Amino acid sequence: MKKLVLINFLFCFALQGQAQQNFDTVKIRPLKVAENIYMLRGSGGNIGVMIGRDGTLMIDDQFAPLSNKINGAIKTLDPGEIRFQINTHIHGDHTGGNENFRKMGVTIVAHNVVRERMMKEQPNPRLNRTTPPRDREALPEITFSDRLNFHLNGEDIELAHFDPAHTDGDVIVHFKNANVYHVGDLFRSGYPFIDVSSGGGITGYITSLDKLLGMLDDNSKVIPGHGELSTKADVKIFRDMLADIRDQVLAALKKGKKPEDIPGLGIADKYEPKWGGGFVKGKDLVLVITDELKGTITKK
Repeated sequence: MKKLVLINFLFCFALQGQAQQNFDTVKIRPLKVAENIYMLRGSGGNIGVMIGRDGTLMIDDQFAPLSNKINGAIKTLDPGEIRFQINTHIHGDHTGGNENFRKMGVTIVAHNVVRERMMKEQPNPRLNRTTPPRDREALPEITFSDRLNFHLNGEDIELAHFDPAHTDGDVIVHFKNANVYHVGDLFRSGYPFIDVSSGGGITGYITSLDKLLGMLDDNSKVIPGHGELSTKADVKIFRDMLADIRDQVLAALKKGKKPEDIPGLGIADKYEPKWGGGFVKGKDLVLVITDELKGTITKK
């Protein structure tokens, strides 16, 4: 679908636009989430930070020009060393500072696929472009497939990978004692971007959210990839929105609607006021979902 080229272009343009902004004006603002856990907002994905006597653990690192500001903001919370930095997925608004933090002595952790993708050229046929490999200093030093556990500062921390969703290397970070979750872009404000070129898909997106919801309770605090500190109820609303759009697309395909006509059916219109404030609009999401699901319909 030609319009999918536009969607991927808009995503890359959005990240590029953020990367080219005047970072001198960006302020890194910490929000206390639990006794020793914070969410930092700036430009790019929300950063998670856990401090304590065993050292600091951070989650994601936004854009490279912000690394010194981020490091300074973390040091105001605790002057100790940053020992570990977890990448929730590959995108540059979450991993752009990898090189800088690695040079500060921080050990970078991610899913196996994130390191593998960073090491290679990443072709994007829809854009007719290729992203070069990341610098060696940006590569995660510790990787895993399904689960990895940390035990720091009196906290048991589980890293979990579910199904291909936003990308195929998505990781959530669960602080078990504090009942806090950093979920990367598996959950965020606005419609999600399903990065097909990085292995993402609507089917895995919904199954991953179902698995996440099975872990959450009514007292859980959820740090999204972008947006405000959230709850299980917020994640459930997000999941149900995606499932409803997915189901309507499937129904339209089964009725014989042409894939190119489905975005014009108004399937996501009712969700636009709440979820359409970002660069992905409802019709864009419907296009991506249609493109994935059209191959699942058996013609009689």
